[in-house]
Amino acid sequence: MSLHFNAMLHPHFSPDITLGHLLQAAVVLITGGGGVLGGYLSLRNDLDTQRAEYRVALAAHEARLTQAERELDDRRNEDRAFQAEMRAALERVMQSLSDLRAELGEKQNRR
Repeated sequence: MSLHFNAMLHPHFSPDITLGHLLQAAVVLITGGGGVLGGYLSLRNDLDTQRAEYRVALAAHEARLTQAERELDDRRNEDRAFQAEMRAALERVMQSLSDLRAELGEKQNRR
């Protein structure tokens, strides 16, 4: 038993390469390569999925931004129209006050 255990601690390498050695090397290379390839393809798929999700989110944000810009333009146009109406109304009020002042002046002159 101790001879077998001692042999495990001190392996002996030989220059002979057998079919078993080649098969073991092939299995290690295929397993490692398959793992790397599988990891790469999985990561690439995840990146493609995330990229698609980000594109959808970005399109939604752009649509909201476009809508907000349209609403802002509409509000500016409404404000300009309101200001123009108020200026016209103020001019009419001022003209009416001037006319009323003139009428009052004429009535006071008649008395």
